[in-house]
Amino acid sequence: MLKKQPNKRWMSLWRHFYDREKTAEQLTESMIQWQAKWNWDLLKLNPAACYHVLDWGAEYHFYDDPLKEPTLVQPVINNVDDFQRIGHLDVNQGTLGDQLKVIRKLRAHFGPDLPIVETVFSPPEIAHRLMTGREAFTDFMHRDPERVHGLLKIIADVFEQFCLACLDAGASGIFFATKWANSDSMTREEYQRFERPYDLQILNRLEARKALIVLHVCGPNTYLGDMLDDPSDLISYDFFVKGNPDPSELLASSGKFVMGGIDPQRLKTNLDSVVADCKRFVKFDRWMAGPSCVVLPDTPDSAVQELKNRLWSLH
Repeated sequence: MLKKQPNKRWMSLWRHFYDREKTAEQLTESMIQWQAKWNWDLLKLNPAACYHVLDWGAEYHFYDDPLKEPTLVQPVINNVDDFQRIGHLDVNQGTLGDQLKVIRKLRAHFGPDLPIVETVFSPPEIAHRLMTGREAFTDFMHRDPERVHGLLKIIADVFEQFCLACLDAGASGIFFATKWANSDSMTREEYQRFERPYDLQILNRLEARKALIVLHVCGPNTYLGDMLDDPSDLISYDFFVKGNPDPSELLASSGKFVMGGIDPQRLKTNLDSVVADCKRFVKFDRWMAGPSCVVLPDTPDSAVQELKNRLWSLH
């Protein structure tokens, strides 16, 4: 799709519906309504982030408030002995199986042409959600690296199979996201040891299946320079924060599409500045307009509509 129409004006936004993400039926309905309202060029399936770890026994509380993200109630891993609790999963059952049901329903509803990508986090991003948080993962990584490698390998094996199951269910590909591939979270050596091999295990299998791969690298000071040759079709990241390359540089060095350019906070509060940014980006021949991370749930529809209208009129 992208290669056949490189100069088309592409756009996709996504957001959470926190009060409608607990069940497969709720998530399916919210995604259908979101896509039907805005007709995005790509539909990013946007489940609750905790879906990755519920089948291992992590407990999260879901709220009826559309602005309130689920919160951790009980982690699975509190100490080194708990690592043995994490084993292989049948990805066709439980919460992961529910995600496959959502994909099938979305594909049946929208037909064969709409690109649909499931959101899947990198193994370290999943691992810390089994614990009390990011600091706990970093502590285990330093104190017991071999045990952490074993954990990451199990997670990578499970989500490699899950990603392939997503393709079989009708997904066009995977939106593969990490918040760990930056110098604020890991040293470059730690990234090369504790993240990249496990990311590549999944990405290489997706590439072999000719899946659409959106590689999303969240935050500032990313290791994007180390990732340009990793399997991906679009590279999604925050264009504006410190330590990240300008999209023109990434386009030149990677030869891939870049995705981003819409600051979620300013989309709510300063739309003129967002449009001013996009005026430069529309000159790129391989750009898909998208949020730096995720559209905030209290963003008014009027802002989204005005952005779409003004983006199409830019030259």
